[in-house]
Amino acid sequence: MLRSVLTASGGARRTAAAMMATRSSNGTQHVAAPLVSVRGTAVSHHRGFYSGTHVLSKKKEADVYTEEDTPTPPGGPIEMLNTEMSQTDAEAIIAGELEKIRLEAERKLYKDWKPGERKRELLMSYNIEDFDEEAKKKKWYPQMQRRCGALGIKIGMMPVWDDWGERHACTVLFLDNNVVLKNKTEDTKDGYNAVQIGAGERKMKRVTKPLMGHYKACGITEHPPFIVREFRVSSPEYMLPPGTVIHARHFIPGQNVDVAGISKGKGFQGAMKRHGFAGMPATHGTSLSHRALGSTGQCQDPGKVFKGKKMAGRMGSDRVTVQNLRIVKVDRGRNLLYVKGAIPGNKGGFVEIRDAVKKPLFGTEKIFGADPQENSKPPLPTYSYEEGIDGSGESGHEEWMPLGKKDPMDPNYDLSVA
Repeated sequence: MLRSVLTASGGARRTAAAMMATRSSNGTQHVAAPLVSVRGTAVSHHRGFYSGTHVLSKKKEADVYTEEDTPTPPGGPIEMLNTEMSQTDAEAIIAGELEKIRLEAERKLYKDWKPGERKRELLMSYNIEDFDEEAKKKKWYPQMQRRCGALGIKIGMMPVWDDWGERHACTVLFLDNNVVLKNKTEDTKDGYNAVQIGAGERKMKRVTKPLMGHYKACGITEHPPFIVREFRVSSPEYMLPPGTVIHARHFIPGQNVDVAGISKGKGFQGAMKRHGFAGMPATHGTSLSHRALGSTGQCQDPGKVFKGKKMAGRMGSDRVTVQNLRIVKVDRGRNLLYVKGAIPGNKGGFVEIRDAVKKPLFGTEKIFGADPQENSKPPLPTYSYEEGIDGSGESGHEEWMPLGKKDPMDPNYDLSVA
């Protein structure tokens, strides 16, 4: 008796009207058990489809069914036992159930899924407004939606005081000639959505010919950029036309940003400075090894030092991202961003500025603007710049983040009295 077992994908339970066939000595197939149940990843001999030729099983590498895995109809005629079902009806039922299993497996592949998006549509929520926001996309979801960022030069740190008299230690970032060079889309050979931005300026003699050829393809024949970076975007709608200049007002005063840069290089450092080890005792017989890291291995078993052990080595010069830094002030004329907090890197180094992923603060009262609902999203794809103001190089066009309603120096102060 030749038997083949049909398996279901991913623990799915299926009930199918099927036949259990055996082949006799003359090649005739006999069918019994008109109702069987296919469950889990394996079925016994009395709960399964039996054909005479092929086996349909779950692949070990991927839970995907292909046309090669689909069994072909038996070669000989089928005789029904304990049922009045015809051959045509039996074959139609088997083909229908196999098609259902194949479609279910394809549905679980999530072909159109993108990182940061829902794999399945929203079916349950405690708030009925979530369904309206899911359909119309009124709310900005930073984990799923991303727009283009910008490149800034770290000028240094300085204190600024707001109208309450509160002091903010800010890092000043200069957006030096941020120009869109190229857009990449999923439909092209690139296979993803991104915006390529160049910033700064480099001498022509210091640019290689292959790189200059790339700039010429982007429409730049002189004043090549000093640095080029890509920013992934979630949709082609958020892309900027090539040649567009991004100014400081691309970001809203009061919003949070994530800044990534290369940290300062410290050279070869010991374990105490590099990893914060306590070191050896200062007294009690310790000689000339006060800043040693201590034991690094075990005994004869395993007889080695495991890879990744914290030891002395080169420190710094790593890519570091600082999240949720608030923009205190935007100088639109001089393309300056005043970001509250420290930013990795040396002065004069380039950093990447993006909208915060965790707490962007869009749609709140902490964002610059008259109506918080109007600022529920960032400027898409960028802000509508005003000629003569943005990037003019003149001072006096500064925008501050909104102040709190309470005086930070005196929280009990009543504004109505003033």
